[in-house]
Amino acid sequence: MDMEFYRGKRVFITGHTGVKGAWLCRILVNAGAIVTGYSLPAPTEPNLFALAGLEGKMSSVVGDVRDFKSLKAAFDEAQPEIVLHLAAQPIVRDSYKDPRYTYETNVMGTVNLLECHFTGAREVSGEYHH
Repeated sequence: MDMEFYRGKRVFITGHTGVKGAWLCRILVNAGAIVTGYSLPAPTEPNLFALAGLEGKMSSVVGDVRDFKSLKAAFDEAQPEIVLHLAAQPIVRDSYKDPRYTYETNVMGTVNLLECHFTGAREVSGEYHH
């Protein structure tokens, strides 16, 4: 994989404080990307995000993908060229206990992220361009 592609690119990652998100941020920061992460606070202490030395090397926004207004503000501030959506409630057992939260996070969080893009896009000849 040619990591040079990411050098200087503005990348917006949801779920950046999770295990996969933190590793992805580390890789992209090392590749020279301008990374903005948007996520709930890290779930553990210590956590991989802190241990990976990412604080101060990227923009980290604490927020919930269910909160459109906050997500939109962070998205607009970042002006991303690339969006990677990793935010989720991934624990199956928790989804049985609280299906509404799981749905709101996994489905509506995705809808909110798509809305962030499309409310910033303009329609030209029936196609969306950002």
